[in-house]
Amino acid sequence: MEEMLKNPELAKKYEENQKKFQAELARRANGDYSARGASIVIPVAVHFPTGNEADRDCLVALAQSQVDVLNADYTAMNADISNWTAASPFYPGLQPGVANISFCLAVSDHPVGVDPELLEGEPAVTIGYNFANGSGFPELDSNWAGYMNFLIKPLDGTTLGYSPLGGSIENGGAVVMNLSTFGTGSGCPGSGIVPGAPFNLGRTVTHELGHFYNLNHTFADFTCTGDDGLADTPNIDTESYNCPPAGSVNACTPGQYSLTMNYMDYVNDACMYMFTPDQMNVVDAYVSSVLASQIKPGVCEPATPGFNLATTDNEIFSCPNTDTEAVFTFNYSTILDFNETTTFSASGVPAGASVAFSPTSLNSNGSFTMTIGNLGMTAQGDYTITVTGTSSSVTKSFDVVLNNNCTEIQCNTYESAPNLNLTITDGAGGSAGQPILEHVINIPDSGLIESMTVNVNVSHTYVSDVRAVLLHPNQTDFIYLWNLNCGNNDDFDVTFDDEASAITCGSPTVGTFQPAQALSAFSGLESQGDWTLIMLDYFAGDEGTLNNWSIEICSEQQLSVDEFSANEFSIFPNPNNGEFTIKLNSNSGNDIAVDVFDIRGRKIFNNSYSRNNSDFCQSIKLNSVEAGMYLVTVSDGAKKITKKIIVE
Repeated sequence: MEEMLKNPELAKKYEENQKKFQAELARRANGDYSARGASIVIPVAVHFPTGNEADRDCLVALAQSQVDVLNADYTAMNADISNWTAASPFYPGLQPGVANISFCLAVSDHPVGVDPELLEGEPAVTIGYNFANGSGFPELDSNWAGYMNFLIKPLDGTTLGYSPLGGSIENGGAVVMNLSTFGTGSGCPGSGIVPGAPFNLGRTVTHELGHFYNLNHTFADFTCTGDDGLADTPNIDTESYNCPPAGSVNACTPGQYSLTMNYMDYVNDACMYMFTPDQMNVVDAYVSSVLASQIKPGVCEPATPGFNLATTDNEIFSCPNTDTEAVFTFNYSTILDFNETTTFSASGVPAGASVAFSPTSLNSNGSFTMTIGNLGMTAQGDYTITVTGTSSSVTKSFDVVLNNNCTEIQCNTYESAPNLNLTITDGAGGSAGQPILEHVINIPDSGLIESMTVNVNVSHTYVSDVRAVLLHPNQTDFIYLWNLNCGNNDDFDVTFDDEASAITCGSPTVGTFQPAQALSAFSGLESQGDWTLIMLDYFAGDEGTLNNWSIEICSEQQLSVDEFSANEFSIFPNPNNGEFTIKLNSNSGNDIAVDVFDIRGRKIFNNSYSRNNSDFCQSIKLNSVEAGMYLVTVSDGAKKITKKIIVE
């Protein structure tokens, strides 16, 4: 949680959720239960990234077994609640608590494209899908927003599972569990996912989910001065293990006893079997005030025949000064053998633009395009275009954005000197060495950050002594790039990228990997100013140096001014198959530079060409590029033009 809350965006959202929760608790404390209403149904999705597809039936059954445990445990309908009869004399006046919630394994309206074997109408169980790039917390997976996600993967050491304290499903949060602590029964040996005693009854998920719903451990901060904040859980100073008899562990207050059988302690699964009423009040308050509005509706209802619309072209950039059309490509997929003819329409297009679909209708799985034409007749602006598919019984819509602003995503790299050779001062005893190394790269270009990557090259023995912190020019927002990673390995030269995989350690550690905290914390902030890399070393005996570092920032910028007249410049054919010709008439004598960028601003081609006369004609071949829109920039000294091409 401490690491998560260093992300300004997550910290802000967390504080907002806690305020909602506290307001709901206060309302309940005043005796107002008017908003209690019907039980809140929480849709569950379960993710087995290391599972085998051949085990799907087994893994689905295992997922359902865990959902059954949660439904029993949170409503005091579990069979072993009968043990409370013998235990209750040690806790006068206390009865097990019941939450006003239930759980279902979602069966309909699944996210499209995440798992080809995840069929509509079947339970929301993914196999082999890399949920949240292998993380699950604090990273999120927006494909699964609105679900209570369980991520089942190998965990280090004796870790059974983990969860945020007060989680969110708004953008795809999850509770993470080890392979041996999920579900009940014999498990699925073919996938290496087998509940293992003494944590084989699904109670570890019950416990971790309690944290997600804002419940602390009953033993709070391991001292009698701390408490979990609830009146009906006796104050205790330490956790319990194994299977202590009821009333055998003294609480901090004489004459009171630890609720060792409580789900928020650490005893074996077979020996935990109850929540208290105050705990369930917390759960109800948190679910109703924070999570209820985030739940994806209807996914627990049986699937019905229909269709889904999806696209990877969620946003396309265009410029009415240079472009005549923009083309969006959609996928159309049917559900449960749906075969009605679906016709396509659009609303929200710029005034003066035309809309054409090809094909205009489908009755089976396939793709179609939407071409927004006559862009030269439109006003600049952002347009949310709603594409609607209509059949005789089903209507569904999907929104895309036309960024019609004569802008593009441009990515620029800013580098330090190549051989800084700056000393990272040795620390001692867990304290950072002084003076702390800080190095600045000044970025002169203004723009709102769309995305970014950072490269850091360090020579250092035992690199887990080191933290690398990136501080924004506002001197407030920062993230950890490298956070005591990779144990006793030496040296790293890493490009940190949110879209990359988790770090694979080596000596040296080299490659493109996820940062310790997401660089997206800087998205939407101004790029211009002094960016500071802070290097900290916490332990003695292993020294190091910062060799060099760099930042690549992608931001939305105005397209280059068209300084060439129509009779000076042409590019053809357009659309094309990745091969096109540039013709230019100019007497400047300069070499001609050609750069090609994808729609996110990433450079995929660049070359410079000399010429012997005023007529320049050059064929450009883009090898093996995907179909889509690309930006071609041609530079003749100070003169520059950017044109968009379509590769089919």
